[in-house]
Amino acid sequence: MADPAAPDLVDLNLLRYLAVLVHEGSVSRAAVRLGVTQPAVSAALKRLRAAFGDPLLVRSGQTMSPTPRAPERAERVTPMLAEVRALVRQRSTFEPARTRRTFTLMGSDYVQFFVLPRLCERIERRSPQMQLEHRPANPDKVEPWLASGQVDLGVGYLASPPPALRSRLLFDDAQVCLVRRGHPVLKRTFTAEDYAALSHVAISPGGAGFYGARIDALLRSIGIRRRVALTLPSFLAVPHVVARTDYIATVPGRFASWFARQLPLAVLKPPLALPSFEISLFWHERVHADAANLWLRAEVVAATRDLAR
Repeated sequence: MADPAAPDLVDLNLLRYLAVLVHEGSVSRAAVRLGVTQPAVSAALKRLRAAFGDPLLVRSGQTMSPTPRAPERAERVTPMLAEVRALVRQRSTFEPARTRRTFTLMGSDYVQFFVLPRLCERIERRSPQMQLEHRPANPDKVEPWLASGQVDLGVGYLASPPPALRSRLLFDDAQVCLVRRGHPVLKRTFTAEDYAALSHVAISPGGAGFYGARIDALLRSIGIRRRVALTLPSFLAVPHVVARTDYIATVPGRFASWFARQLPLAVLKPPLALPSFEISLFWHERVHADAANLWLRAEVVAATRDLAR
């Protein structure tokens, strides 16, 4: 049967009391040195005696004398406590200029298009031997992959981030409508009924439908339903499809403006108030204080600062 006193042996704070008591030979002086009350030290001594089966200190006149085994025990405890203190004080370090580590990010092709070039520009200067890997958006895998370390950082939008994940908003963008130049809707006032009646290109990164779901929920709240003619798992194909059809797409304004300069496209203000497009950084609680992850998160924030303006 296990000794009921055994759990006390793993109480490191109790072992600290042992070392100080034997060194000081006095409950009152030990209390001063430890910064606690005398009753607290007396209680600790009682627990130590029970744990070791040894009085440890016995009164001799006005002082307390150690038992034969007490100094030996205190001597063995002292380096153990020093090792524990060193372990606790040790901070993880990370030297970006020297690391060869590979970091894995997850996000949509929108993130690849707007975030990665900015991030890689910084990484090339600050950590030339680092490697980056980017995985496609997969909302169902974000939490398990971040928890296991298969992915270091998620960049994008999550409707309801799990409790184990931390997040930080990087930037947001107003949503706009994208149509081809010469589209019939450009010749008249653009109404909510027009918006709902047109054939839409829906975007569903990772197949989760988060992006379009927010738009559809808003339309339902005002009694409107849109017709989706095409659903794509990525952003980058959307402008090319829209440029060759009478389809309409609801996309982030920055994205629309860039492609409107490259393709025969026109940008329209939506005829109803749509939720903004948000890009956030996600990481698991287990790496919140990790030096390498802290550095990488800071680099992503710095790299996207111009997008937050």
